[in-house]
Amino acid sequence: MSSKTISLERSAYERLAAAKRPGESFSDVVNRLTQKDQPSLMEFTEVLSPEAAEDLKATFLRLREEEAALQKDRAKRLWGEG
Repeated sequence: MSSKTISLERSAYERLAAAKRPGESFSDVVNRLTQKDQPSLMEFTEVLSPEAAEDLKATFLRLREEEAALQKDRAKRLWGEG
């Protein structure tokens, strides 16, 4: 893998270093922070207590199931499919 050397102001370096997770390289940080896709909300559960993270995960899963049921009902109404 090739590499490039870049120069950063000290303040930029400090912000980048602060964003670095354990075991993550600076390249990993840059890639994570500049990804074009929206990050999953589940990534933010690491700042929550384990109980709050589980509650949030359960809520996400419940909402996903409810949305799937709504889509299925909508399809039945539109196309008469079972």
